Amino acid sequence: MRDPNVIVLVVDTLRADRLSCYGHRRATSPLLDAFAGDAVLYTQAISPGAWTPPSHASIVTWTYPSRHGIDRTHPYLDCAMPPLPEYLRQRGYRTFGISSNYWISTATQYDRGFDVFYHSWQLLQAGANPALERQRRRDPSYRPAAPAARGSIGQRVRAAVNRLDAAFWRRCGGPVTHVDMGARRVNRVVRRWMRRWATLDAPFFAFIHYMEPHLPYRPPPLFVRRHLDGRAARRAGQINQNPLKFLGGRATMGAEDFELLGALYDAEISYTDQCIAEVMDGLRALGLLDNTIVVFTSDHGENLGDHGLMDHMFSVHESIVRVPLIVRYPGGRPRGVEAALVQTLDIFPTIVSVLDAEGQRRNGTGAVVEQFQGRPLPPFGDGRDFAVSELQQVQPPIATLQQRYPGFDWRVYGRSLRAVRTATHKYVQRSDGSESLYDLARDPAENDDVSTGDPVTTTALRDRLATWQASFVAANHTEPAAELDAEIRRQLHDLGYIGD
Repeated sequence: MRDPNVIVLVVDTLRADRLSCYGHRRATSPLLDAFAGDAVLYTQAISPGAWTPPSHASIVTWTYPSRHGIDRTHPYLDCAMPPLPEYLRQRGYRTFGISSNYWISTATQYDRGFDVFYHSWQLLQAGANPALERQRRRDPSYRPAAPAARGSIGQRVRAAVNRLDAAFWRRCGGPVTHVDMGARRVNRVVRRWMRRWATLDAPFFAFIHYMEPHLPYRPPPLFVRRHLDGRAARRAGQINQNPLKFLGGRATMGAEDFELLGALYDAEISYTDQCIAEVMDGLRALGLLDNTIVVFTSDHGENLGDHGLMDHMFSVHESIVRVPLIVRYPGGRPRGVEAALVQTLDIFPTIVSVLDAEGQRRNGTGAVVEQFQGRPLPPFGDGRDFAVSELQQVQPPIATLQQRYPGFDWRVYGRSLRAVRTATHKYVQRSDGSESLYDLARDPAENDDVSTGDPVTTTALRDRLATWQASFVAANHTEPAAELDAEIRRQLHDLGYIGD
């Protein structure tokens, strides 16, 4: 029997505790709940990063953000470590990828190792994202592509069509109706791929990325009605969704506002749940599912008023770094609920362990193992004694925020964060010298800092973090990037990173 197929499904900005299979009070994910019945659901999965580029890079490189060095000032997947699709292609896999987040694009080199890589936001696949390509050229480490690759007439025509398509829906369609530019397009492409997968004479790897439920929250009306009645839905539609206006004091939001905003977030989850179920049904109908490893996870979570915060820009709280992780192994075995502490950078080594179940390391597996920081997930390995999460560079830059919102001192958020988490406690260290300790067993919402009241645990976790940092050579970061160009600012605005 040939090696199993591998599918990694990443839902952007999905915190674990908003899925019903993780205990949420709303039935947000009935289809994922059923999927988890034939899989292993990891209840304590921690993301190594707090936002998209570093978190995704950790998933595909098996390393922490400090090690791979991918962040705001250098968002390109050009590190020496071979990413997961590159490794699998070396093993003979056919590789397919589709992304709904422009940070994860050909311009940022996330197409490494893929035979086929699509951007769901492009009506016609034009290769590099022109906005990020322009930004990339400002980076001193940029290695320009051959002129024909970036300047052909066909490329320019496709790019122009995509700009017109995006502008039309943004200016004409958006104000009057819900327009799904993400999950619908993703599933249309994946359905076409599935028919191809069924005829391949080699195993396949697929990376499938859904942007929902990232800000702005615009779920289809059917899914809004599942969680809100008509009056509440109208009220929710009027709530501020610009996190920077809220954080900068230009929009006042109370508990009721965040409750309604959370319902919209839940509606986005329910819609994505249905889209993933369509993929699972297609795999099952084509007889592909039982010989496929299916990994479902997220890059990071979201603050919905938690800790006085909104979005995911300035935090390593559990609402940000605790993510869902559900793995269906070939044949639906093993299965069950696993409470051990794990991280999403453990996905790659778990896939290697399943493929090398008989202990035969092929095509350079040994060299790969020696480079990386992950470990196989239980039951293929042991759980972790501790997990680390990092926020090294805030996005957008503090200087940009000060310029756009001059009435608020954004320097309060201008600091890097590192957290070390055990089964019972979490220690947070900030670059300004401050620190916090949370007793998660007693205070899972992280409301009470007990660092001064429990100096023994604080010291022990501070030392553990220092030992971890000294255990590898960190990547060298580039200098801060220049002001984002107009096209990137527009896309960041649409995602809620930068306000008006």
